[in-house]
Order: sequence, then structure tokens, then C-alpha cells
Amino acid sequence: MDLIIERSREYFVRLVEYSKQLLDRLPIEREPQPLAYALGLLQPAIQAVKKQEIEEIQRICGPKVSRGYAAAKATTGVGLNSVGMLTDRLTILIMKEWCLRNKGVPDPVRADRLYKDQTLDIIEWLAGVRPGSSSLNTKITGIVANTSADRWEEAYYGLFTTNIILWESQEVLYMKDISKLPAVELRDYVKWFSFGNIMRNEYIQWCEVTFWKH
Repeated sequence: MDLIIERSREYFVRLVEYSKQLLDRLPIEREPQPLAYALGLLQPAIQAVKKQEIEEIQRICGPKVSRGYAAAKATTGVGLNSVGMLTDRLTILIMKEWCLRNKGVPDPVRADRLYKDQTLDIIEWLAGVRPGSSSLNTKITGIVANTSADRWEEAYYGLFTTNIILWESQEVLYMKDISKLPAVELRDYVKWFSFGNIMRNEYIQWCEVTFWKH
């Protein structure tokens, strides 16, 4: 069992490194941009490379490693530490670390500390993860994003890139004076965040489903 956990830990370390490389390849601006940039430039770029990047995940990281559904399910007490929820947190930490290294005034010390104190902690949980219910994060809504994923790599790519777009589109709201934005643009932000967060929730659930599928 310890060998499986060690192999799983190594897998997620490689996945994090791949994810940082993907961020380097994407057309991400170093300064906050309007919503039109995130949805009109970044999102199409992400979709354009989706197929090859999913294959790249498999090539770099190899097959995902887990104890298997039956063995993992034998123990209880998952709570919010499901594959989907942990992966969501992992992708956000990857994005935050990348921004600390590449945006504004780079702060590699803070970036290193975040990786050591938080990212590796999430990886440790993922290495010994058990089946849970990521649908706990599902919102009560009539909005449906109609996402899909046939395998874990596709689900991960969908969740990671959705969080990238959400992060980039929110940045201007945190870094600029939103009171100066036109009302139409603010409505566009509300509309996108509603839909984008449903996409995120759906991919969290797809991560859970596909991770345990053999």
C-alpha cells in the first residue's frame, strides 16, 4: 500500500509540473485584462490545444495511480477531501503560484513557500484519496454547462482550464476600481461567473467519476 501511495504522490507532482508548463504556453497577460480577453482570446486558445494537451498529460504523467475503488472505498470518512474537491484546490494553488512568479512584481520566495506548505499538502491527500461525493459542491440552479469527460486527463484539463479562465476574468475586479466599469460589462461578468462556476462544479464531479473508472 505504501508503494502505491508513493507512486500516486509522484504522479501528482508530475501533474503539477505539467500544469505550470501549460500556463507558460498559454497567452496569459501579465496585467489584469477585461472580460473580453479571457473569453475572446484565452478561452479559444485553451480549446484549440485541448486534444494535444490531454495527450501530453498522459505522456508526461503516465497512467494515474490509485489503490482502486474497492480497496479505497473500504475506509470511510472522506468529507470534502474527495478527488474532485482536492483537484479543484490543487489547480487554484498552481495558478496562484504561477502568478506569484510571473505577474506584477514576482515573488519567488512566496511562491516557493506556497508550493511547499500548501501544494505538497494537497498532493499528500490526493496520494491516499478515497472515493467521495464531489457533488456536495453542486449549486441549486437551473443553469447547465453540459460539460463531459470520458477519462481523468480530460476531466483534469477541463477543471484546470476553467479555473484559469475564472482566475483571469476575476483579476480585473480585484485589481481595478470596478465602480468605473460600465454597467453592461458588470452584467457580463455576473453572467459569466454564474456559468463559469457551474462549469467548474461539473468538472469537479467529472474528476471524481473518471478518477475511479478503470
